Amino acid sequence: MAGTLLLVNMIPKSLSGEEEQDSEPMLAVNPNNPQHIVGTAFTPNPLGGNLAPVYVSTDGGNTWTLNAIVPAEGDITGDITVAFGPRSNNLYAGILKMPQPQQDTELKILRTKNFQAATPMQVLVDRQGTDQPFIQAAANGAATERVYVGDNDFNLNPGKTSTVDFSLNAAAATAAFKSASIESRTSAQQNGPQVRTACHKSGVTYVAFYGWRKQSGNWNGNTLKITADVVVVRDDSGASGANPFRDLKDPSDNLPGRIVASKVTFPFRSSGKSQEGFQRLGGDLAIAVNPIDSKIVYLGFTGLLNNKYTLHVRRSTDSGQTWSDDLLTVPFGINVGLAVNANGDAGLLYQQLTGSGGNARWVTHFRTASGASPDSWSDLVLSDHRANSPSNNVPNGFDPYLGDYAYLTSQGMDYYGIFSASNEPDMAHFPSGVTYQRNHNFASKTLTNLAGAPVRISIDPFFFKFTP
Repeated sequence: MAGTLLLVNMIPKSLSGEEEQDSEPMLAVNPNNPQHIVGTAFTPNPLGGNLAPVYVSTDGGNTWTLNAIVPAEGDITGDITVAFGPRSNNLYAGILKMPQPQQDTELKILRTKNFQAATPMQVLVDRQGTDQPFIQAAANGAATERVYVGDNDFNLNPGKTSTVDFSLNAAAATAAFKSASIESRTSAQQNGPQVRTACHKSGVTYVAFYGWRKQSGNWNGNTLKITADVVVVRDDSGASGANPFRDLKDPSDNLPGRIVASKVTFPFRSSGKSQEGFQRLGGDLAIAVNPIDSKIVYLGFTGLLNNKYTLHVRRSTDSGQTWSDDLLTVPFGINVGLAVNANGDAGLLYQQLTGSGGNARWVTHFRTASGASPDSWSDLVLSDHRANSPSNNVPNGFDPYLGDYAYLTSQGMDYYGIFSASNEPDMAHFPSGVTYQRNHNFASKTLTNLAGAPVRISIDPFFFKFTP
């Protein structure tokens, strides 16, 4: 793949002794200053207390530090995603305060004017009963900005849980947020936790979700299986109307929400299995809109194909009304991320389990396809490591192993991404190159703390930037 790659292990040198499972990462790049980047993962505050950290870079991702500014229940927070406001340069975040039972999960939507300061983020929204908030921000006219948080809400509309919390004046001193249920059909008690938004500068906003239609098996027994529709809704005015996200209807029933794929099945695990790379499975979703044409939108989702967990990538060129067949399928591809750059070229990030048993490996791919040839994908391997190193039995191990998602975005021609993977310092695991901040020795393939003592292999977040 022609271009320049920067790939960085994000753990700072000062935390060289860190052995945490820093999984489920997310990234925000300031569109007004791409040197300013914030990352997140399941990383505890090394100093303890009641503030969780974010990763901060002020040099375009070359170096990273931690800044503990996220109000939390202890030194770590649950699902956390971040976005920069394009008008205000505010950093916004959506988190789950933890620990909490699922039905009592606590959503917080946060804001700070200065992500480098030590001041805790301001709480804009605080309510119960949601899962997996996923935040995006976009301009709203010349002076204000919109913020959208896709989440799975168990209280707003029971059974029809796919929800968007949104504000049309998120930078205002008193930001007003509303909640919109986006499911129009009958679900199987709930929908999937993945609710993903894609915002265009025109105001057109897409949202993708799994509408669960049938359940079998048992969550506690780790045998739950889901049959779902993959649904995309659209709002042409940025959700400024009285009934938002109802501008795209399906021809089969004339209800809001285009069914892109029906009868999609997949396991919904309560815990990861060794034969599945320790990764907890439960569906994957990503959606991205072309910044130069709001009618062009890409969608990635997973489901069983010939009884194999498979990633599918599709495209619409008419605002989501019709969709292509699969542009790409990836056996056992997970943690999908999609972005479209200023040239209209699509970027795709995913992690793929290959091999089996002791030969199983997690391979992280970044791929691109031009708008003119959307089914022809170049390929760049970012990381390739043993699926059992580390195992999920390491100290402080938990599910999900790599996380329920990774993330990809774009600014101008450049793609920016983040994923979690084994931090074993073996250059064979990074065929396209890598930079470490933390103490490491590529020759002996070992990590050490600041005193030079050995450190166990664990899961770390990795940042990358690709310039075509």
